[in-house]
Amino acid sequence: MTRNILIIDDDTDWVRMLGIRLRHEGYHVDAAFDAVQAITQAIELKPDLILLDIIMPAGDGVGVLEKLRASAKTINIPAIAITAVKSKGTKEAAEKLDLAGYFVKPIDTDKLIEKIKEVLVEK
Repeated sequence: MTRNILIIDDDTDWVRMLGIRLRHEGYHVDAAFDAVQAITQAIELKPDLILLDIIMPAGDGVGVLEKLRASAKTINIPAIAITAVKSKGTKEAAEKLDLAGYFVKPIDTDKLIEKIKEVLVEK
């Protein structure tokens, strides 16, 4: 069974690169580039996992995750946060929302893939 991953990030180059890597690993990948698209696609697609940028235009990742956790349709979708911000406050705010993982850019994609596999095995 192919697992579906939704990448939510405003950096199109990063999304393209990560999408290629994830497809190579056998995952189906969709992408959203801002908070509005993210919420809409998460509800419509019900992915197996969300990779979520914390800092984006039109709403931040913490706000997106809060909305997803408030919806019965998306409350149980695991999320891994990905951010370029090394702020302790940002990490603490994100972790209160029951994250499956938290990575700071630049990311070791091998470690991210390992975490994705771990999360999807548990699901």
